[in-house]
Amino acid sequence: MSCMTRNKNRRSFGASAPPFLDYLKDILRRYPDGGQILKELIQNADDAQATEVIFIHDERSYGTESLWSSNLGQYQGPALYAYNNAVFTDEDWERIQKAGRSGKINDPNKIGRFGIGFNSVYHITDVPSIFSSGHLGLMDPQEEIFGDKGFWWFLIEPEDQHTLMTMHDQFQPYRDLVSLVGKQEWCKIIKNQYFSGTLFRFPLRNKASEISDNLYDSDKMAELFDSFIADADLSLLFLKNVSSVSLIHISEDGTVNTRLEVKSSEPTKVLLKKEDDIEGLTRFKGITLNSEEQKETKWLVTTCTMKESKMPKLDLLAKKLSFLPRVDLAFPLDEQRDCCQGRLSCFLPLPNNESNKTGLPVYVNACFGLTDNRRHIKWQEEDQKHDEHALWNELLVKEVLPQAYVMLIQDAIQLCQQSAFPVSSLYNLWPDVTQMQHKDKWLNIAVEVFHHLFNENMAVLTLARDETQFIPLSEAVIPCNGPTKSETLSAIKRTLVSCGENLVSLPATVVRAIEAYAHTYPKHVTPSFLREVLHRSGVHNISKEDKLCILEYILSDGKYRELEGLQLLPLSDGSFRSFTNKEEDTALIDNKEFPRILLPNCKNLFIPHDLSSSCRNHLRELAKLEVFRVINIDKNHVVQYTRKHLPQDWKQMKKRLATWDTSNSHHPPLDWLQEFWRFLNSHFSELSCFRDIPLIPVNPLSDSQPVTLAKLQQKTTLIFQKRGHSSLPDKIAQLLTKAGSTVVRGNVWLKHEDLETYVLNPSPKSVMKVLMNLDSQQIIRDVKSCSQTARQELKDYLSNLNSLSGREKDLLIMLPLFQTMTGFWVAAQSKQALVLTSGPDVLSGLPVPDSVIQCATEADRRLLQLLKVNLLGPAEVGIILIDSIKKGACCSEETENIMTWILKHGDILFSQNQSLKFKCKELRFIKVKGEQKKASDFYDPRIKTFKIILESDFFPPPVYTETQQMLKTLTDLGLINKEADMTPEHLLHATTMIEEQKVNSESEALQRAQVLLEMLDSCDLLSKFSDVQLHRLKMIKWVPCNQPATGKQEIFDKSTKSCFYSPEEIRHTMYEDIVGEVMPVMGKLSDRVNTKLGLKRLPPPEKENIAEKPSLLQVRLRKKCP
Repeated sequence: MSCMTRNKNRRSFGASAPPFLDYLKDILRRYPDGGQILKELIQNADDAQATEVIFIHDERSYGTESLWSSNLGQYQGPALYAYNNAVFTDEDWERIQKAGRSGKINDPNKIGRFGIGFNSVYHITDVPSIFSSGHLGLMDPQEEIFGDKGFWWFLIEPEDQHTLMTMHDQFQPYRDLVSLVGKQEWCKIIKNQYFSGTLFRFPLRNKASEISDNLYDSDKMAELFDSFIADADLSLLFLKNVSSVSLIHISEDGTVNTRLEVKSSEPTKVLLKKEDDIEGLTRFKGITLNSEEQKETKWLVTTCTMKESKMPKLDLLAKKLSFLPRVDLAFPLDEQRDCCQGRLSCFLPLPNNESNKTGLPVYVNACFGLTDNRRHIKWQEEDQKHDEHALWNELLVKEVLPQAYVMLIQDAIQLCQQSAFPVSSLYNLWPDVTQMQHKDKWLNIAVEVFHHLFNENMAVLTLARDETQFIPLSEAVIPCNGPTKSETLSAIKRTLVSCGENLVSLPATVVRAIEAYAHTYPKHVTPSFLREVLHRSGVHNISKEDKLCILEYILSDGKYRELEGLQLLPLSDGSFRSFTNKEEDTALIDNKEFPRILLPNCKNLFIPHDLSSSCRNHLRELAKLEVFRVINIDKNHVVQYTRKHLPQDWKQMKKRLATWDTSNSHHPPLDWLQEFWRFLNSHFSELSCFRDIPLIPVNPLSDSQPVTLAKLQQKTTLIFQKRGHSSLPDKIAQLLTKAGSTVVRGNVWLKHEDLETYVLNPSPKSVMKVLMNLDSQQIIRDVKSCSQTARQELKDYLSNLNSLSGREKDLLIMLPLFQTMTGFWVAAQSKQALVLTSGPDVLSGLPVPDSVIQCATEADRRLLQLLKVNLLGPAEVGIILIDSIKKGACCSEETENIMTWILKHGDILFSQNQSLKFKCKELRFIKVKGEQKKASDFYDPRIKTFKIILESDFFPPPVYTETQQMLKTLTDLGLINKEADMTPEHLLHATTMIEEQKVNSESEALQRAQVLLEMLDSCDLLSKFSDVQLHRLKMIKWVPCNQPATGKQEIFDKSTKSCFYSPEEIRHTMYEDIVGEVMPVMGKLSDRVNTKLGLKRLPPPEKENIAEKPSLLQVRLRKKCP
């Protein structure tokens, strides 16, 4: 017979109610699985006055050889153990067998020993066991192992002692665990017949059973521990006895790992007790949590118990339900917690769901009546209006909780005054009603708390000047509420404290509560209130930073006129002006459109650039009222203040240029100018209002060297060196600069639609404008002194002008831009210009007067035409030269040069101007024997007959006959080149020469006479002779004839010796027979010549031979002249 059979009846153990399994299943359906299981076991330990609780998840499996029953082999695997250092009493052993009947019913100090809560372990196991004091018991609700509800062993009985010592596999789990957690040896426990602790063993269900199909493995155990760890630091807050909870994991190989150790402690130094209608105790409680990291938290905990007879209804329910009318409140210190996530606890924290969150900053604990699943508090809802547990909860919360809360705040204040509680945490204790809008029940509690604090004149508000002093609401000045910055609040605080005001330090949540729930209306800090204080106390002792914050605040209500006289108007130099309408209290406000960089020399007049946007906006609105000298600058202000606040050295400057040195603190910074031109482009279409202000950078901007600025002037002398595709030649730029102009270089960003009014674009027209605006005499001097290249370049550049005004023409014609024929640079005034580009070339040696300048290029021509200077061709210059000769202004050499040039180019010149030809014809330019003669006075040397009969003086000098062209020109001027054109005078001269020459050079005389007679015979020259001239001709001995009686030889027979006779002495051969003996006769000349010369006249009667024979003569004459 086995030991089990032998002791079966005597050792019967377990629940006796027949329907226990069904009851158990129903409990498991309603009661939650998870971390709540561990909490129930902790509650039981706390009721047993245990101070330490340890949970062990042991993954080891033990032997199955020596077991009490083979059916127990399946429970030798992994298990959850729960150890505490209290021991089971006989009453506890009896109570744990009464399923669902809690032993706390008659003991209000017990949380609940082995009631419904303990049965939650059946979520994990089918066979729980308990080892404590003198017993070890196994419970078997399914009655599969022992044939009954379970079995237990007594340490006092020898037989059981033997079993416990020898049945190693069966009891080895207990042996290991009591050694680990209880620090006791198994043999000593058995020997002493007593285990001073309690150890629960819950073998993990690894297969479905009749109790539950909920299986537990290592992962699920880890989740169970994790769910407890989440609230671990809250678990010890409200327990009376348990001060340590640990979670241990033992791996399959026996490695022990402590996952969690949480401990609580209560220092006894600071304890506040109260004995009134409510018994109260406030103390600090520390929670130390060691897990993956160590964490320590400190709590202020208040316990408040309503005394009996103070609330009869509550007393009645307390007795009936065996509940204690006590509320505990815990407030966390030293850690960042959501101050509005206070939760409910029923000694241990209730599940972290929305219904258990109060919205209060404190954690609330009480002996609440809970729902069956122990997850929620019961309230008086429609289906629970008469539920006593719900009524109890309502009374407890409405009557006890507010008083406990007030006591907690009052005690915290007392601790603050003792420096035991941080003032910074004090108001965190107060409810924040904004976080409780959807929690009406708890909102009502908060409101009730406020009513106590505010309306019972409690000194609960801390003074700003001394946070350890507290005053009631009726004496306080409440800080401003709303979206005010912390630095502003601090500044207001310092100001009001320094002015002696009873300002209290309150967070916005408390201020809102005061506004909502106080029955009296205390003084509040408002802009108006603060302005009154400042008017009364002044602002001299307030720091700059505080002034700025205070200004922003007192502007915020828009009552700007109440600022009058307050010296709170900030300027960027750190000073403050008063709000007045005086000039010295001027303050400027810039904006995005008109930034302060536009007025760099007014920087001390601007409000600070880092002024808050709110303050700036209010000052802008204030400026619109125009009640103080606060100005929103616009474009007109920029004009006004730019001119008024120029750098002093710029103001004193009378010249057109100023020096801008960015290293000079009195000069604008480098970024000023470009910003200013952006402003000009945006707001001004023309720049007249900025005249005489230096705004034009002459050279590229630089922060390393000074920049020259030019003033905007109406008669501008500024011109760009380069603009777009146009540029000013260097030589011209240098000349303009020398003359007093300013050439602007670089800075391509410099643009404005009216800029060209003040800075001209590089063009001939612009250069002309600049010249017009400069000192004309200085320009003339500078042009005179500049190089030939520069003058030529200026002339070429200006020649591109399309037109000239009268004044421009007057200036330009005075500039020495043109050369005379001799190379001197002169002005075009009163000048004519010779166009050198048309032929023929005018020789440089010609004495062209300085009134004639050169028009050597197309540029010269264009410019001279603009100046309306008369342009001359070579022929017109020839006329001028001829006129000079006529006037006697030319020496013989100059005359010779002039006429040589004219004669050489006669065809071209005369074709250009017929007047020249006419003047040359009339000009006596050939000097012969001291007499000036015309070309028509001379004979063409190319005519041989002329060369024979005339001397050299009758021909042009060789200098004029060097070329055929010259001879042709002379011919055009009247040079005699035809025999028929010989003059009687010249013929007479020729005959006279023959007469004179016959003596010394008879042959030449004869040749000349013969040629002359041939000419007279071939040409009707004698018809030109006057009677006197003809008479002279007849009397000159120039006609060669044979001497009388020399025979009948012809006159032109050169072999015949001839003598020279005057025509008067000669008769026609028709008289040869009559007077041939006495007179020379000639018969070969034409009748016209014979007649003119009188050769056919009757011989003179004195000739004797003719006189003696008159009748014969007549006969012959008749024969000759029928």
